[in-house]
Amino acid sequence: MRLPSGPALPLLAAGGLSCAIVVTGHVNGGPAPAARHPAHAAPSPGAAATPGPPASMARIAAALGCRADVIIDAQELREGGCTTGAGVFRILTFSSDAKKRAWLTEAKAYGGTYLVGTRWSVTGPSRSALAPLQATLGGAVESGGGHGHAP
Repeated sequence: MRLPSGPALPLLAAGGLSCAIVVTGHVNGGPAPAARHPAHAAPSPGAAATPGPPASMARIAAALGCRADVIIDAQELREGGCTTGAGVFRILTFSSDAKKRAWLTEAKAYGGTYLVGTRWSVTGPSRSALAPLQATLGGAVESGGGHGHAP
């Protein structure tokens, strides 16, 4: 397992879930999106009503048209990413929805746009970049604010 270079920010240690957000200037050789994690926000109007079925990282990456490079492979979660013509995507799969929600709750201060399904979340460059994936896998789009806006 190879982690990108850069400082790691401990994110969460609750209910047996420990993970870190890796903050870097580059992802897969290109600039990282400015905001990669959700902030406190309800699902957007018009978001899918159902979260979608559980999906593997390989299935999500295939729906995006790429192959995910896994950077974290732990019992509680897997994180990987890939780049398509639409931009850089971060894919997370979780061992339970409770762990997914805990991660999202703690990560909300970092902003971003996410497609969230059953035991998975995908961070994308924009709502429109996530729309084709939502049409394929379901899920709901959640958007966050910028750094430091969590209550």
